[in-house]
Amino acid sequence: METREACKVAVLDSGIDGKHEDLQVAGGASFVESEPDPQTDGNGHGTHVAGTVAAVDNNSGVLGMSHGAEIYAVKVLGSDGSGDFSSIEQGLEWSIDNNIDIVNMSLGGTIGSQTLKEASSNANEAGITVIAAAGNSGSLLFLNTISYPAKYDSVLAVGAVNENDTRASFSSVGEELEVMAPGVNILSTTPDNNYQAFDGTSMAAPHVAGSAALMLDNNPALSNEEIRQKLNSTADRLGDSSYYGNGIINLKAALQ
Repeated sequence: METREACKVAVLDSGIDGKHEDLQVAGGASFVESEPDPQTDGNGHGTHVAGTVAAVDNNSGVLGMSHGAEIYAVKVLGSDGSGDFSSIEQGLEWSIDNNIDIVNMSLGGTIGSQTLKEASSNANEAGITVIAAAGNSGSLLFLNTISYPAKYDSVLAVGAVNENDTRASFSSVGEELEVMAPGVNILSTTPDNNYQAFDGTSMAAPHVAGSAALMLDNNPALSNEEIRQKLNSTADRLGDSSYYGNGIINLKAALQ
């Protein structure tokens, strides 16, 4: 029986601090011209996201959802936390070219682009489980506030709940919402061997990416469609689907 390589998760973000004792970054690339090293993170956002996915089991700090997964730092956002569609598109193309299993995009904008839509679709068609934060625009009358790329059909959109499994007030709403995960007061890794608690759908998405990685490690034969379908069908329902999607992920049920 052949042994499967570790699941490969690309964190498309502001980079990952490769020197953090709780993180083992397997590689990556930068598509931010002024910041060529993907294993630096002048913002802290990407390092925080990476810790939730795969902080290692070393009796210190925090423990990632899938601490056996390989994480790749794909820098598409600068130190100021902003980026452009072309960088994200290049990050997705890099992920396809490097046989990444899961992409986490804890980022988004209110306007989409054809190139981003196509790149997300290409990644999905290449067998990658593409996950994105639903956005932090909250609810506004009856408006759909889901951000792009989470709004695309090819992307699994993740909203945030608090410790009471209630939707965080900032968590975006709309019909594209698929699952919820913890996104309030989430403690994770930050640069220079630090740890901080952040709020946001950005913190919820990597819970789902880490869960998907565990599912793949548990059953390497799963396709990205099957992973997505399982996460949705085993989620614990919480309320109106525009506000909660199919509910909060239930990893135990998804692994069965």
